[in-house]
Amino acid sequence: MKKLNVSGRFGALALALIALSAPALYAQAEGPRLVFMNGRSAPLDKVAVEGGKFVIKAATENLAANASFPLNYASYISGERPAAINKGIALILMDEHAEALKLLEPVVTSQKASATVPGNYWLPAARATVLAYSLYNEPGKAEALGKEISDATPEPGVDPIVQLGQALALPMTVKFDDRVAKLAELVSDTNPVEVSAYASYFKGKLLKKIAEPKRQEEALTAFLAVGCLYPAGGLVVVSAAEMQAAELIKIKPERRDEALSLLKSAVRGGKGTVIGSNAQKALDGLK
Repeated sequence: MKKLNVSGRFGALALALIALSAPALYAQAEGPRLVFMNGRSAPLDKVAVEGGKFVIKAATENLAANASFPLNYASYISGERPAAINKGIALILMDEHAEALKLLEPVVTSQKASATVPGNYWLPAARATVLAYSLYNEPGKAEALGKEISDATPEPGVDPIVQLGQALALPMTVKFDDRVAKLAELVSDTNPVEVSAYASYFKGKLLKKIAEPKRQEEALTAFLAVGCLYPAGGLVVVSAAEMQAAELIKIKPERRDEALSLLKSAVRGGKGTVIGSNAQKALDGLK
């Protein structure tokens, strides 16, 4: 095998960078980890919740198998957010609910042990999955997962995502204005920002179906509110709302530049998801 020729200061620097980056690359490949207050950690897929405690299911580099810790001994979750979450959310927003569930359900299962830990990835995946179940006519699954979310979050009562799922699942026999009103009620500063962002987005989609100018203007307002009022609700839903808003205003010559800006932002925010690719197609068509 050919020997790597590394010499001089640049060679030494290169070797140092390789050595420093190796642990980081290893950790990234390993996925999310549960970090305890004493600084020790374990890959999340080796942790379970049993008897009100975290239990290490298999030995790690610094924890023995079957070691247990109180639930309040967890500090935070390290590692990158699973890419399947954003991809799944984007598919929901584009009405591809079955495909979204294929991505989100495994994340909900694999991240379940971290449900009560600050900064966990289970909660955004679970909330999105409730919406997918509701839109995919799986009310039983939506209700069961909604209860798990309500039990895991510190706020008392039922998590607002359950109410949003119920609003999205309302049959067509319910009056149009009543369906809009149910969604509007959930666009509130008292709700988690992602719930308000989703509710405003779906309110916009519902209003957009009515060709009347007044309804179209209301839809535009709902879409723009996602990014203006609830940007912390998530890049994907913000990007989806920007793309929807651009579609409504692109036919107006005086607002063409605004539509271009919205689509460019949607391409960036939706990168790696169906939102990003759809926004790019719309941008290319508008140019």
